[in-house]
Amino acid sequence: MPRGGDRPPAAEEKTGVKAAQRVIHVTSVGSSAATEVERLGVGGIGPMRELIEQAVGPRYRVTIAGRIITRAVNLRQGGRTDDAERAADIERALADDRVAALVCLRGGAWFVRLLPRIRFDVLRRRRRRIFIFGFSEMTALVGVAGAYPACVGLYDLCPGYLFGGMRRYAELNAPRLAKGMGIRAEEYPAFAAGWAAAQYRAKFLEFFRDVVDIVEGRGSSRRPTGHVLQGRIPTRGRITIVGGNLSLIESMLGSPYRTCFETRRRWLAIEEVDESPDRFDRMMAGLQLAGLFERAEGILLGDFHDPSGDLGEVALAVLRHHLPTDRTVPIVRLRDFGHVWPMSPLPLHREVTLVTSRGPGGRQRAHIDIPWADWV
Repeated sequence: MPRGGDRPPAAEEKTGVKAAQRVIHVTSVGSSAATEVERLGVGGIGPMRELIEQAVGPRYRVTIAGRIITRAVNLRQGGRTDDAERAADIERALADDRVAALVCLRGGAWFVRLLPRIRFDVLRRRRRRIFIFGFSEMTALVGVAGAYPACVGLYDLCPGYLFGGMRRYAELNAPRLAKGMGIRAEEYPAFAAGWAAAQYRAKFLEFFRDVVDIVEGRGSSRRPTGHVLQGRIPTRGRITIVGGNLSLIESMLGSPYRTCFETRRRWLAIEEVDESPDRFDRMMAGLQLAGLFERAEGILLGDFHDPSGDLGEVALAVLRHHLPTDRTVPIVRLRDFGHVWPMSPLPLHREVTLVTSRGPGGRQRAHIDIPWADWV
């Protein structure tokens, strides 16, 4: 693949550290994450790096793509104007055996066009595994890089999204969270924003501690969980997952990267945010015409919502119009996959175990067991 532009100079944050330490690299190659950094309230990129290093411990050093993370987006100039720098930042992390984890602070937009600039084949020369954390716009990065044996691509929340996810959670659960506080219903949005802001820094650092646990094989306390909507599924079965955000999967279908989203002998995971039901239908039609539903072993249906509320049932109704008619495709709804909080990491391209059991009232529950220790 074409080379990803000139190598930018090493960031000043990378100096003065022991060479033996492994690296956690933090970037934002989709939208700018300047607001997410500011929301931490620590005073900028340097203090954020120090905060993360305290959280991850002395075995790791943290590098920050500061200029990339905070660079403003100019819509009149096509969004971002630093394509070569962003592509080189990703390629350098993929090629560097010292980098144990690549964490994308947020998704947003403007990343997919970088794919031809990134030489993903540098992953073939790695001697040590790299873990990539990202979702939404980062579907393309996690889905493509995660197809290489040396990379574990985790469809997991970008930690900058914690504020938005927690705010929505607090709005939906405001009557319970604000019980006894004398807050009126019209004040719930302000309460939710304050509730999320108060916890943002602690949850942000908790996420990075989770990154270390995953990289070292202890795994995450967050486990994908949901229930079976249709189909016969064994009590325990090995499955492999591809997918991510619905609109991003659709953008891959006619590209050289479409094989990274091939569903033959795979389960397809889909979620979406801030799209209308007619857009669900159009995007799912694209997946159907490409044969993804026909070849899929099963569907993992995540969260679908827009500002008006939950659209999960609508998405399910639309999905059923696109599934094969000659067989019943199993569908499992995951409550912690998508633009939600809490969210659990979902490994792509790697075998995991789908476990089902009978819950109260006969409802068939499901969760995914992940063999973290096998991937160290």
